[in-house]
Amino acid sequence: FNPPPSDTQTGDFFNPPSDSQPSSDAPIILGDPSGGYDAPPEAAPPAGVENVADDDDADPAADPSFAMIPAEQSPMAKWNEQWQQTLLARKDEENATKASHVEKAREEIAAFQAAREKKREMRMAKNRSDEQEKLEAIEADLENDNSWQRVVKMVELNQDGASGSVDTGRMKDLLVLLKNEPTRADVLTA
Repeated sequence: FNPPPSDTQTGDFFNPPSDSQPSSDAPIILGDPSGGYDAPPEAAPPAGVENVADDDDADPAADPSFAMIPAEQSPMAKWNEQWQQTLLARKDEENATKASHVEKAREEIAAFQAAREKKREMRMAKNRSDEQEKLEAIEADLENDNSWQRVVKMVELNQDGASGSVDTGRMKDLLVLLKNEPTRADVLTA
């Protein structure tokens, strides 16, 4: 790591210390602590002021002039107390509102879950019945001797012709004919 070049503002701040400076392990000597400082002489109290240092031992509650007089609150203290009461009332109102909203949300979630479960059960029942009908239709088709009926069920014959598509009307007519006349179908397949 190379330190940045020194300039007039930073001086040698970024440069490593040279060996000519004293090491940081050397003690710093400030001078003789015993000389040079004299404590100020104790001054006598000004005239008209009595020395009350001895009164510290006396019990202040025993002095009748030191009766506990309730201090009157300042207007700012009264306002602060009223404000704290207002804030407490608002907080209680907010907590009550919050609790009612939480309870209402729980009820709505429970109702939503119940409706969802009901729809799910209905959908499952419908799917089961549809599947059962389809299986019965497949079994009925397998028992049927005319295979062209199965073919007609698999092919969508009611499809409208799109513009530009091949006309499949003859094919549809042929499938319907083979389905309705099993004797012709047997002749074609034999």
